[in-house]
Amino acid sequence: MKFAYQLLTFLLMLASLAPVRSFAQIPFPLQDTTVVNDPLEEITVTAFRSPYNVFNTPAPINLVLSEKLESGDALTPVDALNQIPGVLMHHGTLNTNRLTIRGIGSRTPYGTNKIKAYFGEIPLTAGDGETTLEDLENTAIKRIEVIKGPASSLYGAGLAGVILFHPKTVVKNFVQNRSTVASFGTFKNTLSAGVNSGKYKVFALGSYLNSDGYRDNNNTKRGNLLLNNTYSISEKTNLQVLLNTTSMKAFIPSSLDKETFDNDPSSAAANWQGVNGYEQYSKAQMGVSLNRFTTNDGKISVSVVGSLKKLEEKRPFNFLEESSDYLAWRAEAQKILESDNSRFVFTTGFEMFRENYDWSTSDNDNGSLISDNNEKRQYENLFVQMEANFKEKVFFSTGVNGNLTRFDYKDHYTDNGDQSGERSYKPVISPRIGMNVLLSRNTSVFWNVSHGFSTPSFQETLLPEGEVNPDIKPETGWNFEAGIRSIIAKRLQLSASYYRIYIKDLLVARRTGEDAYIGVNAGRSLHPGFEAELDWRAITLNGNTLLSLAANATLANYHFQDFVDLGKDYSGNLLPGTAKEMMSVSAHFYPSKNFDIKAWYHFNGEMPVNDTNSEFSDAFGITNLEMQFKGSIGEFEIGLKGGVQNIFDIHYASMLAVNAPSFNGVPPRYYYPGNPRNYYVTIIIGLLENQH
Repeated sequence: MKFAYQLLTFLLMLASLAPVRSFAQIPFPLQDTTVVNDPLEEITVTAFRSPYNVFNTPAPINLVLSEKLESGDALTPVDALNQIPGVLMHHGTLNTNRLTIRGIGSRTPYGTNKIKAYFGEIPLTAGDGETTLEDLENTAIKRIEVIKGPASSLYGAGLAGVILFHPKTVVKNFVQNRSTVASFGTFKNTLSAGVNSGKYKVFALGSYLNSDGYRDNNNTKRGNLLLNNTYSISEKTNLQVLLNTTSMKAFIPSSLDKETFDNDPSSAAANWQGVNGYEQYSKAQMGVSLNRFTTNDGKISVSVVGSLKKLEEKRPFNFLEESSDYLAWRAEAQKILESDNSRFVFTTGFEMFRENYDWSTSDNDNGSLISDNNEKRQYENLFVQMEANFKEKVFFSTGVNGNLTRFDYKDHYTDNGDQSGERSYKPVISPRIGMNVLLSRNTSVFWNVSHGFSTPSFQETLLPEGEVNPDIKPETGWNFEAGIRSIIAKRLQLSASYYRIYIKDLLVARRTGEDAYIGVNAGRSLHPGFEAELDWRAITLNGNTLLSLAANATLANYHFQDFVDLGKDYSGNLLPGTAKEMMSVSAHFYPSKNFDIKAWYHFNGEMPVNDTNSEFSDAFGITNLEMQFKGSIGEFEIGLKGGVQNIFDIHYASMLAVNAPSFNGVPPRYYYPGNPRNYYVTIIIGLLENQH
């Protein structure tokens, strides 16, 4: 009943904000952007390296444009990613998040793994599969392409899927400053600029964020610097250099038990607040890509990427220090063959990754060493892909990837014995095949079969005593999917798909302490689901959109198919941290030339918090409203927007610490409270060359 009431209230609110007159939509922000009023068939994605219209893509891909990324307070990509069907971004704090795709990765204790993510050519995924997305600056992202389900044929390990963040480039010279003031003592300022001299294009961005946070021990400071440079050496050759740096310090309130979550959600966990627990790190990532376009738009690309990171974390049980660096190479060659009725694109290449990871822990009281470790991680991917287009009606894609992954672990603290060891996994072969068929000019169907795998994280490779587990192996899975896409009168876009993902050698993080766990391969899980999307230009006048509506829904039943651990049979239980129902609804109104109103609602069903399914988080629905003005004064373009998030002040869990342990009679701390009703105001001032 609560969900029905919230949804009805949301729909009534939309009705009360009906548009009053037309306008010619102006382009804003100042950088390159995709026109959101274009029909689906005009939107192109490049997730499989050669360009595809979304309507013709033989795979499940979602596109997030810059307009959606810049909605809301835009402090992280969380809200935009949560509006993709099948995707759930658990959001504990600004520095604690967990992204899951179709239920995969839901049991990871505190972070994101089992996906592969890139920012341009820079891998955001470490050698053990962990990915940090919250450091990305929304204003630096042109668009996001999300491949749901295994896509190993091009990208290697990533059982849940692949997320491609495309950095912004420059169309015209510009300068823009964006300042946001929000609830909980939050301030963010972003300054960006672009230069386009023809052969040389530079996009630069610097941002600073400071937030006290809703909860105790919750202050966050973060700074970002981005440079994206492209130099055209000749008409067919260019060099791209991408630099991204982040410096962050965030205090950690951690999760809460049920009673504290209900009665004092703004508090921090007592043990973390007692030591003023925090994490602090700085990192720099740099990528260089040389691209050469050949005959018939073929391409040869070579990329070299490096990263450095240093981290320290003060925790109730010890003090952690980490440092890591990696170097990666990726090379691709693409050949295109065309005839009157067909087109073939052949892509082949390799990716190599070398990471050095050092970490140690020490006693909080006297600083004595507890552990001192080093791990060298490396993998190689070899891939081949073929895409075919027959008479612009049948689009066929197939590929295969071969992966070899190795870990070399050195224990430098030998007071409790030398636990050093090596771990090499058997080569993994991952094929993919898909087809899209145009039934008519405005309707297409597709199917896709793909294989994927995920390697164990470092903690999962060790036994309780610290030695390397010789039996642990990657989990693997197959995704089977079929769907339909349709465009009606160039105004209504519909899509729907049904999928089943079968995972075996399920990696289970078995808790051995508050922040300690080991991994075991404990069985199989099944991930069946149905996803549907609607995008409707509901009211148009003279080619301009006055009212657009969008909605999507996911119905799923992610569960253990065969899972027995420590003598307990969990077969048939729902996967913790997953919901059977998710839904998003949004509306965008354009009542005048310079003014627009946006409202969106997200519903998340109840979720089990542990493998036994003995306790569930409550279902919840969050409603947001934003108003924005865009105009100009002389040579300056200005924007002013303000919004309310969680309008109805819903009390909900925005993230779960799944399978949280209970020690010494202390109840398990499963819940991260979401923010109550909160507000933000953003002022944008920009100068665009030759705008008049």
